[in-house]
Amino acid sequence: MKILNFGSCNVDYVYSLDHIAVTGETEATQGLSILPGGKGLNQSIAITRAGNSVYHAGCIGDGGEFLLELLKANGVDVSFVDYVNTKNGHAVIQVSKAGDNAIFLYSGSNHMISTEQADRVLSAFSKDDILLLQNEINNLDYIVKKAYQAGMKIILNPSPFNDKIRQIDLNMVSYLILNEIEAKGITKCENVQKALAYFREKFPDLKVMLTLGNKGCIYQDKKEQRYCPVFKVDAIDTTGAGDTFTGYFVGGIANENKIENILEIASCASAISVTREGAAPSIPYMDEVMEQINCLKTNGADMKAEILRIKIEQYFDENLMDASLNGLADFLGYSPIYTSAMVKKITNETYKKYLQKKRLEVSATLLLQTELSIDEIVKKAGYENASFFRKIFKEKYGMTPLNYRKRKAK
Repeated sequence: MKILNFGSCNVDYVYSLDHIAVTGETEATQGLSILPGGKGLNQSIAITRAGNSVYHAGCIGDGGEFLLELLKANGVDVSFVDYVNTKNGHAVIQVSKAGDNAIFLYSGSNHMISTEQADRVLSAFSKDDILLLQNEINNLDYIVKKAYQAGMKIILNPSPFNDKIRQIDLNMVSYLILNEIEAKGITKCENVQKALAYFREKFPDLKVMLTLGNKGCIYQDKKEQRYCPVFKVDAIDTTGAGDTFTGYFVGGIANENKIENILEIASCASAISVTREGAAPSIPYMDEVMEQINCLKTNGADMKAEILRIKIEQYFDENLMDASLNGLADFLGYSPIYTSAMVKKITNETYKKYLQKKRLEVSATLLLQTELSIDEIVKKAGYENASFFRKIFKEKYGMTPLNYRKRKAK
């Protein structure tokens, strides 16, 4: 099984700031570093540092020659990288004292990939080989279709998210690796579990790897859902964290490791990366990850609470119409008394109040986004009668349901 990463190679101009500049603000920098970057390059290096071989395909332009040398130095096969006579793609990155970042991109050479190049590259790979893609190159939908026709296993990281992603048929994708912002962009769901439910319903064969920043990550396929907590570290620069995670995840998939082991190793590698500056330079090697994995402890109490919160949300999303405390208790595998205490501890509300809150939220969404009648909404949300629904809705939102719906027309 071969791994092909068809992706970007960028020059990163990293500016150190007190805080991320906002609209209309001029912020003095404390320093400038010129570093290798691009999600494609970062993820190829992460794959090799995780102990796997990878072929990188893409385009290098003027000023990007050192990127090709860096890939070679890290053991990446660059025989499918073409040189084009244009400015190399680059990124301008703001990094705050708190370790947060803001990035804007100039595509340059990364958007010079032709269909002829795509055909030539993909012809060297076959069924069940892995194709890794991000959203920093052009002709992405064409590459996906051709790889799917060849029977390749496609792993898509739809970052940065934009409308190009909507052109891709996710039924052709094997794995989707994304964060909360990208999940919301694709599904239009604010809630993590609703986004995961959307993928389960629309793309049942799609395996979803959802990263949640400092809240950990969730993996989902048609059989299971697994949560992995974050490793506790002092972050300096989060720029390469997602790419590090993706590279290690892809390496684990290629090695056919157990998903729980893949999540733990990828999460640890990502945690190590945020303790260092830069993107590609911050990516750790596998031996370092394995050495640190038992030292960088996760918070077991936080993990248990997060798993329970996710399961509680899932229960209400799937059973709102006939939700009950006994039903939730059976779903969680606890007694009703213990379940009631857990709901209060995790949500800061009693079971009854939290259920009412969820039903009101769903009702408000249905009023604004559908043409369902009040009686239909009452039934979907699980209310006993329309009169009670109108009463508590007005208490919550200060207006009748019909007046609330009129907001859509304004």
